[in-house]
Amino acid sequence: MAEDSDDPGHPDYWKQFLAEPNARFEASPAEKPTLDILRSVYSQVLRAFDFTCAMTGAVFAEPKDFLHDALQIAPIQPIAMGGLLHVDNFLCLTTPAARAFAAGQIAVGPRLELVADLSRLDPELLESLNPTGRLRQPDPALARLDLRALNFHREHIFLGSD
Repeated sequence: MAEDSDDPGHPDYWKQFLAEPNARFEASPAEKPTLDILRSVYSQVLRAFDFTCAMTGAVFAEPKDFLHDALQIAPIQPIAMGGLLHVDNFLCLTTPAARAFAAGQIAVGPRLELVADLSRLDPELLESLNPTGRLRQPDPALARLDLRALNFHREHIFLGSD
């Protein structure tokens, strides 16, 4: 059998793999992203949304320094919860909108409509939301919204928050 177990043409060769207990797959811990990668994602997200808040439509000038005073990039599916460090997993938002999004006070519906928990959302932010009631999308040449991440946020952050 020892000779047969080394021959891929013999059934015993394949039985040895099937007979082994299945080991649970665990992803190795990802390396921390470099500062260059973080800077790149940050600037790409701001550019993809043309320095405009995706929820309020407020337009801002490109920052003189690297960091923008009025805009943040907000992960749709938090990195710690399996979200990707990719432009498609981020929204360009004003600070109040980013806070509300992270706290689960506002989400994005399946047709990109803005969905708010009126009992928790700051009335000033509610008043400033896009009059169309829809999320502004990034420039398709630079990014595409990760619809699975939006669904994750809606189900786990928005509906899962108190």
